[in-house]
Amino acid sequence: MARPHCMFIMAQALPWEPGLYGSGRGDVESKILSIDEEGTNSTCIVRYPAGWQRSAPEYMTGHEEFLVLDGAIEINGRLYEKHTYGFLPRGYVRNSARSEGGAVLLTMFYDRPEFIDGMSDGYDEKLLVEYVNPLEMEWDPTLVDPQLAKGVAIKPLRTDPYTGESSFLYCSPPHRVPPGMAKPQWTHSVVEELYCIDGEYVWGDTGRMGPGGYAWWREEVYHGPSGTDTGYHLFVRVVNGPLDNRFDTEKKPFTWTPEYRPVLPERLKPFAKPYIRQPNY
Repeated sequence: MARPHCMFIMAQALPWEPGLYGSGRGDVESKILSIDEEGTNSTCIVRYPAGWQRSAPEYMTGHEEFLVLDGAIEINGRLYEKHTYGFLPRGYVRNSARSEGGAVLLTMFYDRPEFIDGMSDGYDEKLLVEYVNPLEMEWDPTLVDPQLAKGVAIKPLRTDPYTGESSFLYCSPPHRVPPGMAKPQWTHSVVEELYCIDGEYVWGDTGRMGPGGYAWWREEVYHGPSGTDTGYHLFVRVVNGPLDNRFDTEKKPFTWTPEYRPVLPERLKPFAKPYIRQPNY
C-alpha cells in the first residue's frame, strides 16, 4: 500500500474538507497531505473547532500519531499544547477528549480513521508514546548523521520497537550554505516524511519550502542540493525502517532562488503554488 512521491506541496494551498476520510469525527475539518493507494494510511492536518468534545469512551481501529501545530487538545485529562506529541496505538481508549479553544494537529493515521464506541480489548503498550513535550527537551546534535553539515540537531519523539521507524524534530541554524554553493543530491532506502513547522528549507531542484511545506520523499529518489538562509524547524517521520542517507558522488550547483518545480501526485497538482515569504516587519 504505497503512497505516491510528493516533493513538495504547501499545506496552505489545500482546501479544508469536512470530516475525515474514514468514519467518525464528522465535526472536524481536514486536509489530506498524502494517502496510500488503498485509501487507508495517511497524513492529514486536522482542525478541531472550539468547544469540540467527546465524553464517552471510544477507540480507533488503527494507530494515531500527532503533533499539535496550534491551539490545544485534551485527551483523557492530559492537555496537549502547541508542539506536543503523542502516538496512540490501535485499541487505546480515549475516555474523554475535548478542545476548549480549538486545535490544529498534524496527524498520521495508520489505517483508515474509524472509531468504535466503548472499551477495547487492549493495545500494544510497547507502541504507546502517550505524551512528549519538546519544549522540555534539549536539542541533541549527536543524533544527526555525521555525513550532514554541522549545526543541525534532533529532538527524538518516537522509535518503533519492531521496525526502527522514527519520528523526531529536526532543526538547523540560519546561514547553512553548501560549501562552494555545490553539493550532492541524496536519497534513502526508506521513506522520509517532512513537515516544515517554522523557517525555510531551500531545495535546489524543487524550490523554497516555507512553514506548511510538506514532502513524502519516497525511497531511492534523489533530491537536492539543499541549504537554509533562515534556519528551519521540521517534523520528520521515517517510514519502513531506520533512516539512512545515501549521497550521490556528483556535486550540483545550488542557488538561493530556485524555481518551484514540485514532483507531485495527480491529486495535488492543481494546488501547487510556490511559497511566498511574508515580511517580518
